Amino acid sequence: MEKALVLITLTTDFGLQDPYVGQLKGALFKGYSAITVVDLTHAIPAWDVAAAARVIRSSYHYFPDGTIHLIVVDPGVGGQRALLVAAGDGHFFVAPDNGVLSMLVADNRIDTIHRVERPDFFRSSVSATFHGRDIMAPVAAVLAASTNLEQFGPAVEPGSIRTILVPESVRKDGCVSGQVQRIDHFGNIQTSIQAGDVVFEPSAFDFLQIGDHRISQFVRTYQDAAPGSLLVLINSSGHVEIAANQASAAERIGCIQGDPVTLHLLEAELPT
Repeated sequence: MEKALVLITLTTDFGLQDPYVGQLKGALFKGYSAITVVDLTHAIPAWDVAAAARVIRSSYHYFPDGTIHLIVVDPGVGGQRALLVAAGDGHFFVAPDNGVLSMLVADNRIDTIHRVERPDFFRSSVSATFHGRDIMAPVAAVLAASTNLEQFGPAVEPGSIRTILVPESVRKDGCVSGQVQRIDHFGNIQTSIQAGDVVFEPSAFDFLQIGDHRISQFVRTYQDAAPGSLLVLINSSGHVEIAANQASAAERIGCIQGDPVTLHLLEAELPT
C-alpha cells in the first residue's frame, strides 16, 4: 500500500511578492517529497508573533491528526532564540521559541517540546537571515519522515518557553472591555472579547462603543443587517466582531489594532 502523504501547513509573515514562500516549499520537498503543503496564511503582519499565535491557535484543529504546522514568524532570526519542535492534541509544530506556541501551551494543547540542536538536519549552508528555509523547513521534513521528537534535541518543559502577553477582556459594572485584535481582508474587526465572556443573546445588549462609534445592532449573521450598516456578531473564531454588511467596518470606523472596545449590557448579568 502506498504511504499516505504527510500534511504540512505554513504560517508566515512573508507575503507573496517575494520568492521566500516558494523557497520554503522547495526546502520542504527537497527534504521529504511525500508531503502535501497547505498555505494557512502568509499575510501575518510583519514580525507580529501574537497574530501568528492567534492564527495557529484558532486554526490547527481544523486539520487531521498527524498534521505538521510550520510557523515562520521570526523577528529574532539569527539571534539567540531557540528553535522548537512540539507535539500535542494529535498535531506537531515547528517554530521559533518567541511566544508563537505559548497560547497553545496556555490552552494545555502541547504535551511535549524539544529544542532543535541537530545541525546535521539543517541545510549544509545556513543563512543567518532565513532559518525558516535553512533549518525549520528541513526539520519539518525530517519530522514528516519520523515523528520521534527526541531525535532533534533535549526536551524542555512547556511552561519554560517564551510567552507573550495576551490582552484579556475585563468585566465590570455591566460592561465587557477589550480591544481590537485583528482586521481581516473584508474590513471585519475581531475584538479580544470572546463568546465565553458574554451570553450572546442580542436582546441582552445595549451597545458597543469603539472610538466615536456607538453600535447597537447585534445580530447572528451579516445578512441580518441592512447592506452597509455596522453590526456586531460572534464570528467563526468565537470572538465578538464588528462588521458591516458587504462593506468594510474598519474603513468606516478608522480603527487600528489595540484600540479599546467596550460592550455595554442591558443587564449586568455575566457568566460566572
